[in-house]
Amino acid sequence: MFSNFLEKISEIPAGISEAIAGLIASPVSIALLVLLILAGILFARFSKITFTPKVMTHVGVAVTMAIVLDMFVLFKMPQGGSVTLASMAPLFFIAFIYGPNIGVLAGLIFGVLNLLLGGFVMHPIQVLMDYPIPFMLLGIAGYFPKHMNVGMLIAALLRLTSHVISGYVFFGQYAPEGMNPMVYSIIYNGSFLAVDLIIAMVVMNLLPINKLGSRIIGRELYLKYW
Repeated sequence: MFSNFLEKISEIPAGISEAIAGLIASPVSIALLVLLILAGILFARFSKITFTPKVMTHVGVAVTMAIVLDMFVLFKMPQGGSVTLASMAPLFFIAFIYGPNIGVLAGLIFGVLNLLLGGFVMHPIQVLMDYPIPFMLLGIAGYFPKHMNVGMLIAALLRLTSHVISGYVFFGQYAPEGMNPMVYSIIYNGSFLAVDLIIAMVVMNLLPINKLGSRIIGRELYLKYW
């Protein structure tokens, strides 16, 4: 696993170059990403989210941890996607601590960075549905602070839906002969996401979320929020 991490680190420069080259070759993808980021900023403003230095620091730490854990690859799929060392856990954590709105924004930041660190660009819609959107959907878990496992399962299913649609539309040609592309996409994406989710859920259930939440944002605010 550690050797995979070092390999992933060594691949970052080439991955960034390939991702940037792919985006440059697809100006529409850049435009859609910019529009999505602007929409995220407007969403934050109308949601009345207060970005204090403390909040921004915690979001930054969560996103950074998610990126690092994403580099610890336990199993890699041939056409993209992998089982990681609980890379979804930090995004779930920030969503449960600060709520779904900030959770969605943290997912947006992670998704864009994940793309820039070596994403595959085939089509503008594919870019959105494989990178920012699925990770933004993980923030939905924050709507279920008292039922974490339910929230994580629903959020992961939403992420899976985004990947499945992208796989069906843009990668259907990789389906084995005679297999329905939609079935193939569900099996392909579901196989690694299910394991990734189980690992993240184990980690989240081992963490004292309530105690950490009280310490991170203050007991009174945490209890008032939830």
